[in-house]
This record gives sequence, structure tokens and C-alpha cells, in this order.
Amino acid sequence: MDLNYSDEQLLLRESADRFLKERYDFEKRAKILASDTGFASDIWAEIADLGWLALPFAEENGGLGGGAVEISLIMEAVGRALMVEPYLTCVILAGGLVERLGSEAQKAEILGGLIAGTSRPALAHTERQTGFDLGSVSAIATKNGEGYVLSGEKSLVPGGPFADVFLVSAKLDGLISLFAVPANADGLFRADVKLVDGSRASDLVLDNVSVQASALLTTGTDTLAEIEAAYDRANAALASEAVGAMDALLDATVAYTKERVQFGKPLAAFQALQHRMGEMAVKCQEARGSALLAMLSVDAPRAMRIRGVSGARAKIGKVSRSVAQEAIQLHGAMGFSQEMPVGAWFRRLYAIENTFGTTADHLKRYGEIIRDPAILSGSLLREPV
Repeated sequence: MDLNYSDEQLLLRESADRFLKERYDFEKRAKILASDTGFASDIWAEIADLGWLALPFAEENGGLGGGAVEISLIMEAVGRALMVEPYLTCVILAGGLVERLGSEAQKAEILGGLIAGTSRPALAHTERQTGFDLGSVSAIATKNGEGYVLSGEKSLVPGGPFADVFLVSAKLDGLISLFAVPANADGLFRADVKLVDGSRASDLVLDNVSVQASALLTTGTDTLAEIEAAYDRANAALASEAVGAMDALLDATVAYTKERVQFGKPLAAFQALQHRMGEMAVKCQEARGSALLAMLSVDAPRAMRIRGVSGARAKIGKVSRSVAQEAIQLHGAMGFSQEMPVGAWFRRLYAIENTFGTTADHLKRYGEIIRDPAILSGSLLREPV
């Protein structure tokens, strides 16, 4: 397997890094977080023009036909720049589900608007009791004439404050189904909250929300299995985002220790600190390898997908915490100052570690799947014969 990037992929990585470096510096991000919306519409429009919003979707749906490799390059750049706009939740999570479960009309309306930058869908699936059990859903959908009525609550919907349409999961005749619900629907109440890294999410209450029959996303597939696969794609993308943040922390730490003088010489001249930064570099490479496997696993059979994705999330959760803590310690009190992005990378990595499953959740899931000796000893990407 050739693991080298193609010329087109290298160009994508270079252009993504350059765009965010020029248009999304730390000061710009701070202003966005301090704003009422917590969202930069101009940045969103620009990444739409760059084709980022169309990247993972098939050409017949108006997309560019990019794959997991291209998404990982974008997400690494997002991690380095600490971009708070809901690229992951709108494009990879919600958009991916619409492409796989939606009707042609739904794809044209929701995906078309998303690719153009005018629509931002969000997946509203998890509830207070859901945790890491994606099948634990208590929201109910009932047939009502030509449409449906939805009731229930959804917790911490990522990208919720910016969404114009929610993909709401609810049990219909005992089976989980997805419904496209406009954000301004009667009976839909939204409370926005700020998370530890400054990003925003929403708690939803659906009080007898009426939707038309066309709101149901149907393809005859197992909806819960598709939701699980969508979360795995999102987790693989999060792994790449974490790699970008870890690389940025390492670069910032090395640069700071070269400038900071103590006892008449730069901190970087002290061998003990060199060893600590060397350990950080090793852990960054470990994370990169794990993220690569996760990315290559998203389209593999389910067992191999779980092994690659949850294995990566468990590994990266551990090493990213170590790298972030080392960066803070080597910066000293400066690491916590508002003027430096080190603390922001630290908080983002903490948020990633607790998004779409904790490190412990993924470690348990990984452990359960490798109990099968054939899976444990077999190929990383091909199902055992």
C-alpha cells in the first residue's frame, strides 16, 4: 500500500494550512468566540468557495468525490488553527448521513444548500442517557395522517446553534429513524451552551413537533448501523484534528524554549527539557500513525472499522493528554494566558477526548472487538477469512 500523499493531496494540505494561517489567526478566533453567534459567516462562505464543504460528497450529489485522506488533511489544518466553525458536525457527520440515507429530494435540498454554504445541518441523536450506547434513544415518532409527530429531548447537539435543519433520531414503530426537522419548527425549543473549549452546542426539546412525510430519511437500510458508521467517520476525523493540535503544541513549545532564557541560556539548551520535547515528538508520531489507520479504516468491514477507529481514539486520547500537559508545563504560567494559544489547544484536546465517546469508552469498544483471535491477529483492513 502506497501511503505517500499524491500531488493533489499535498496541494490541498498546503492550501488549507495557508488559508487558515492567513485568515484564521488566534486573534480572529478569539473575536469569533466572543461574538454573540460564535460563528464567522465570512469564513464559512470562503471555505464553501474553496470546495471544502463539497469535498467528501459524490460528484452525482454535487460534491468533489474526496475520500477520508482528503478529509484528514483538512481536519489536521482545522486542529492547528483551532477553527470553531462546525465543519466536522455539518459536513462529515450530518452531511454524510444525508448522502447515505436521504432521498434524492433531500439530497438536493440539504446537501445542495450545505455545499453552497447556505445550509448547515446538525445531527440530533444523543440524549442524557445515551452515553456511548447509540441505540439508547427515547425520543418517539408517531404517524399522524400524512406526516409524523416527534417528541423527546436531545442533549449537547454539536453544531446546533448554527443549524437550520436538524436530523433528529426517534423511534418509529420500535425502530430508530431519522427525520429532517427545520430549526424553526413549531414545538422545537433550543437552548445553546458553551463547551470547555469555547465551542457551542445545543440542548433540544421536541414538544409534539409535526413534520411532513417527506421529512423521513429512508433507504431501507439499518438506520442505527448507518448512524454508528457516521460517528466512526467523525471519530476518525477527530483523530486527525487532534494530530493537528498536537503538532501545533509541539511546534509552539520548541519555539518558546528557544526564546525563553533561564540561567543565561535558552531553555532548549537544557538536556532534560530536550528529552521531554523528544518524548512529545514521539507521541505526536504515534498519534499520526493511529490517525492514519483510523482514516484508512472508515470504509473497511465493521469489525476492522471499530478496531482502527476506536483503537486510534483510545491511543490518541492518552498521548494527546500527555503532550498537552507537557506543553503547559514547559511554558509555565504563560501557557494559561489568554494571549497564547497553548491553553486553547489544551482545552480543545480535552474536548476531543470527551467527544463522541471518551478514551475509556473507545478502549472498551476496542477491547471487545479484538477478543476474537481472528480479528486480533488478522489484517488491519480486511475482514478475517
